[in-house]
Amino acid sequence: MNFTKNTLLILTLLPILFFISLLGWRVDFFRMSDNRGNIIFSSPAALGHKFITRYIQSVELTPVEDEYYIVGGRLWSWEERVRSSKAGLPFQGAKNGRFIMTKDWLIYQGGRLSWQTYYYRIGNEYLGLNQTMFEPYEIYDAYKVLPDRKLLVEVYRKPYMYESMQSLENTVDTP
Repeated sequence: MNFTKNTLLILTLLPILFFISLLGWRVDFFRMSDNRGNIIFSSPAALGHKFITRYIQSVELTPVEDEYYIVGGRLWSWEERVRSSKAGLPFQGAKNGRFIMTKDWLIYQGGRLSWQTYYYRIGNEYLGLNQTMFEPYEIYDAYKVLPDRKLLVEVYRKPYMYESMQSLENTVDTP
């Protein structure tokens, strides 16, 4: 009889304790905010989650795509794709990376660069044409909603229950 009560108590408490610990579990978050601290986008990020930026380089006026992955609480630069190697664009592969040349792109992979935070300057419809994509969301035309802004892009760890999330679709343009 006593064994049955203890077993029932344990079977009742285990799921409750599991959910309590799950809410306090530290997870990686990806966040973009403006220079005033207004959160533009915030989302939990799984290991290996992808973030892509696209823009038109200001001197060569050529497309550039940067691909980052979230690993270990940091944003790792995985790949940069360019169509030209002049005027401030990469011209050789990273020491710890590789260079791939295709019909459409010059691709630089690896290099072991990572950040917890970095600044991303958004242009406008005349300069930059910046776009961002955070999986699983679609490509977002940042230059239309956030023109001429400097965004702070960051990855950090925090207990899941203490973080609020905001989607790019809910962004309000406040200069």
